Amino acid sequence: MKLIDIPPYRREGANYDEKGHILVRKLVEKMRSKGQLEGVEIDIDESYPTDHSGKNRDEEILAYLSVGIIKRIREISEMGKYDAIVTSGPIEPGFFAGRMISKIPVAFCLHSAVHVASLIGDRFMIIQSHDPGALIERHFVQLYGLGHKLASVRSISSSPPHISGFVRQYNREEGIKVPELKKIVEDVRDQCVKAIEEDRVDTIIVGGPYFEVLEDEIRRALDEAGYSEIQLICMFSAAVQIAKAMVNMKLMQAPRAYPSDSLKAKPRFR
Repeated sequence: MKLIDIPPYRREGANYDEKGHILVRKLVEKMRSKGQLEGVEIDIDESYPTDHSGKNRDEEILAYLSVGIIKRIREISEMGKYDAIVTSGPIEPGFFAGRMISKIPVAFCLHSAVHVASLIGDRFMIIQSHDPGALIERHFVQLYGLGHKLASVRSISSSPPHISGFVRQYNREEGIKVPELKKIVEDVRDQCVKAIEEDRVDTIIVGGPYFEVLEDEIRRALDEAGYSEIQLICMFSAAVQIAKAMVNMKLMQAPRAYPSDSLKAKPRFR
């Protein structure tokens, strides 16, 4: 089975190995080491430069990113090279249009993660890196019909560029040696504990590659704090597993749910 990931951030002129895509590579390596990718090959798309320099990390950047994501979903789905598409960004640029135009299964990471969380529990929270992204995610979860199970979306004070800069230094074999990384994990743990105690959540969704790379460290921190029973879901891992299931079951997004003008069996009303 061959999948391709479309990372959300691809700045014009950016060096691939020095930017956020290296975090997705780390995620793929982590999943492979855990035996989660047997029989699966994942490429990481490098082909859609999207100039979002100077844009705020809110609805503005979501609009800019959506254009590039939609273009690449159409192009990739028509190649005949891949079995499915996954995404690795938690704010879901191009979600509805992408699901409409893709000719192959496409699994967005937030959408996948909240459905997995809904399968195993009643109340989940999402840990995010910044407040505008947290609000975007809440809006999307409501659109997905699972707003009643989303207890909270919490963020930490560090900015995403600050976080990703340190996370790129993380080595799973060596563990956390950078003090700033340890502080990030502690901040994430503290927000998760608040959600467990104050919001009564049973499941935590880790959002964004910068946090997902630190999944093992976050899991260990929660276990040491006495919360080993709380389930932890990484968005990218959930998207990969959902994509695999769709391919194996020979399913894709239903045309009636994401219709175009070419829909043949049009409903009488909406």
